[in-house]
Amino acid sequence: MFYSVIPVVSCALMLGIGAYEDLKKREIDDWVWFIATAGFGTNLYLLEKHSLLITPLQWAIEVVVLSALGISLYYLQLFGGADAKALFAIALALPSALPPFSSQIPFFGLTIFDNAVVISVLYSFSLFLSNICKALLSPNYFGRYSRSSFFTKLGLAFSSYKTTLGKYIKESYKLFPSEIPKLSEGKVVLTPILKRMTIDATELEEKYANLLKQGLLNENDEIWVSPGIPLVTFMFLGYVLTPLFGDLIFRLVSVIVLHI
Repeated sequence: MFYSVIPVVSCALMLGIGAYEDLKKREIDDWVWFIATAGFGTNLYLLEKHSLLITPLQWAIEVVVLSALGISLYYLQLFGGADAKALFAIALALPSALPPFSSQIPFFGLTIFDNAVVISVLYSFSLFLSNICKALLSPNYFGRYSRSSFFTKLGLAFSSYKTTLGKYIKESYKLFPSEIPKLSEGKVVLTPILKRMTIDATELEEKYANLLKQGLLNENDEIWVSPGIPLVTFMFLGYVLTPLFGDLIFRLVSVIVLHI
């Protein structure tokens, strides 16, 4: 029982601290991932003692699958470096669901990832509902995008919200502009960013700051920004939810299949 607690606690600490730093500064110090070594060391000891809590094949598959998933999503620019490191650390520290955690699939790291994906979707949907409610209350809510295509407005509604340029500059460490500024005939024209990962956030922040200094924009001008998806935070929430629900995607699919 004692040895099953160490991987569980080390993962909770790692993801909890990672979530705090993710929300606080949107960057996670590398030392956080080394907390998983407590669980990793315990797993090696359990293997040596031939414990039934862990099997070499299951652990190896978990590490390979989660590492491949993290690296693939990172190079596809769907993941940040911290997100990929978190998956790898989870695979090393907690390859199977130990009490009080549960999972309907044999790989616990995938359960945490699945839960994080579900929470991410709910988070985006909450942004969408907020924007739709504001648009219903204010017919000109989409402003310069009022005549844009349905898909442009839909993309903004699911990923972004409106704020002032001044607020963005103050909170640029955790916000990413959804619009890129361009000069046209001495005026600033803002256009939506279609491929976010191809844009350097620091460079874009400097562009806005320079336009502000030049007086071409002012602090009260409204821009669309994205709060981003703090995936490590969602992994932590997904981890906490597993004792209650297990794998959320598996559970949702099961409910759908049963009602077909």
